[in-house]
Amino acid sequence: VILQMASSATEPVLTLEKAREALKDVINAFTIPENMARMDDARDQAGNDMMKMMQIVFPVATQIQQEVIQKYGFTADGDGAVKFANAIRQYEVEDQEIASLSSNLKSMFLPQMATPPTPSQDVAAS
Repeated sequence: VILQMASSATEPVLTLEKAREALKDVINAFTIPENMARMDDARDQAGNDMMKMMQIVFPVATQIQQEVIQKYGFTADGDGAVKFANAIRQYEVEDQEIASLSSNLKSMFLPQMATPPTPSQDVAAS
């Protein structure tokens, strides 16, 4: 299976295997000590403020991802990151490993947020 992301011949083509490989490479990039330090510093600056997370942590995480996806033919900019995400999203529905890797990657970008109680849980607690 080959995913052609657009009709343009300059668009990267990501096979299922390459998608798995790319996701693993991006995830591994977050374990490099220098990148771990960059992410820790960004998280420390942002604290628990979601707006600051989006302004500080998300760009650092995106930059780390962009450094890796270049070798798979994506540009190292916002457009390349969006195209990469869209290519991965296409495979998430058909491949459990990609879905799992993608979920793992997303958790590196955003903090785990406590789920607010649903109204039915509030009523049950009363």
